[in-house]
Amino acid sequence: MFDNSSLIKKLKKRFFQGHQRDQLIKKNILFSYVFKGLDISLGFLLIPLVLSYLNEEQYGVWILLFSLTGYFSFMDVGLSHGLRNKFAEAKAKNEIEKLRYYVSTTYALLAIISSIFFVIFLMVNSFVNWERILNTKIVLNDDLSVLALFVFGAFSLQFVFKIIITILTADQRPSIINLQGFLIKCLQVSIIIILIKFTEGSLVLLGAAFSMIPIVSLLGLTIYYFSKDYAHIRPKIAYVNFSYLNDLMNVGIKFFFITLAGIILFSTDNLIITQLYGPEQVTPYQIANKYFGISLMLFAIIVQPLWSAVTDAYHKDDLIWIKSAMKKMKKIWILFSIGSLLLLIISPYFFKLWLGDKVDISFILSVSWFVFVVIQSYNMIYTYFINGVGKLRVQLYITVFSIIFNIPASIFLAKTLNMGVSGVIMATTISMLLSAVIKTIQYNKIINLRAHGVWNK
Repeated sequence: MFDNSSLIKKLKKRFFQGHQRDQLIKKNILFSYVFKGLDISLGFLLIPLVLSYLNEEQYGVWILLFSLTGYFSFMDVGLSHGLRNKFAEAKAKNEIEKLRYYVSTTYALLAIISSIFFVIFLMVNSFVNWERILNTKIVLNDDLSVLALFVFGAFSLQFVFKIIITILTADQRPSIINLQGFLIKCLQVSIIIILIKFTEGSLVLLGAAFSMIPIVSLLGLTIYYFSKDYAHIRPKIAYVNFSYLNDLMNVGIKFFFITLAGIILFSTDNLIITQLYGPEQVTPYQIANKYFGISLMLFAIIVQPLWSAVTDAYHKDDLIWIKSAMKKMKKIWILFSIGSLLLLIISPYFFKLWLGDKVDISFILSVSWFVFVVIQSYNMIYTYFINGVGKLRVQLYITVFSIIFNIPASIFLAKTLNMGVSGVIMATTISMLLSAVIKTIQYNKIINLRAHGVWNK
C-alpha cells in the first residue's frame, strides 16, 4: 500500500536537510516558484487585457518608452551591486557596524543622484520630440511628454527605493522579491480592469498608473523590513560616511561598466526594431520574449541565490560547496533546456489560444527566442558565480565587445540577410554564446586556483 506520510517525510528530508546554505537556497526556490508561478499566470492574463485597451502600436510605444528608463539604470555607478557583494561579505564576517555604514551611505548617494537626474529631466522634457524618438504619429507629442514625466519620475523614486531589493537579495531572500512581483501584477490587473470599464484607450492613464504601482510596493517593503528584520541597520544620517564609498566602489565601479554595457546591449533591440520596422513590430518581439522568458525566469529563481551564496562560501574558503552547487546548476540547466524545447513545440497553438488574431508571431521568431533562452540560461550560471567572487575584469571586456558587435550584427542579420525581427535577437544570442564560453574558462581557472592576471581581477 502507498504510504503518503513516508513520501512526505522523504521529501522533507531531501529538501530541508543538508548544508545550511543549501537549505536556505532550497526554501527560497520553493517559495519563489509559488509566487513566480502566480506572477506569470497574472502576466499572461495582463497582456490580452492591455491589448484590448490599447491598440498594437500604442502598446509598442508604451513598451519602448518604459524600456528607455533602462538606459539610465547605470546612474547608480554600480553601487547597488557593490552593496550586494559587500553586504554578503560583511554579514559572513559578522561586521554589523560596516553594514550600517554601507546601507546608509548607499541610500544617501543614490538619493542625491536621483534628485539631480529628475531635475535635469524636468528641464529637458518639454524640448524632446518624443514622436520622432518613438517613431509614432498615433499619440500626440504633448501626451507622450506627460507620459514620459510619469515614467521617468517613477524611475527616479524606484532608483532609491530599490535598495531594499538589493539588501534582500544579498541576504539570500529572493522569495520576498518574487512575492513583491506577484503583488505588483495583482495591482496591475486590477487597474487595467478598472480602466477598461471606465475609460477608453488612454496610454497616459495606463502609463501613469502602472508607473506608480511599483513605488507603492517598494515603499511598503522598505518600511516593513527596516522596522523589523533590518531595524539594526536602518539608514540614518549619522551612518552616512562617504569614506566607505571606496569599499563599495572597488567592486561597484566594475559592475557599473558591466551594467551600462548590458543595458545598451539589451535595450537597443527595441530601438533597432522601431527604426527598421516601426513600433508595432516591438509588440510581437516582446510577447515572444515574455512567453519564452517563462523558462528563463523559472531558471533564474534557482540561480539567483547562487550569487550571494557564492560570495559567502568564497570568503569562507568553501570551494567544495561551490563546485557541488555548480554541478547541480548545470544538471538543472539541461532540464530547463528540454522544457524550453517543449515551449517551442506548443508555441503556435499557445499564441493562437492566448492572443487569437490580435498579434501575429512567426515560428522563426519563436525559434530565435528559444535559442537565446537556452544559451542565456547557461551563461547566467557562470555570470552569477563570477559576480559572487567579484572577479569582473574579463566579464567587462566581453560585455563591451558585445555592445560593439551587437548593433551592426543586428542590422546585418535583420536587413542584409533578410531575417527580419528574428535577426535582432539572433545577434544578441551570438554575443551571449561567446560570453558563456569565456566565463566557463574563467570559472575553471578560479575554482582550480589557477586564475592569474586578468582572469583573477
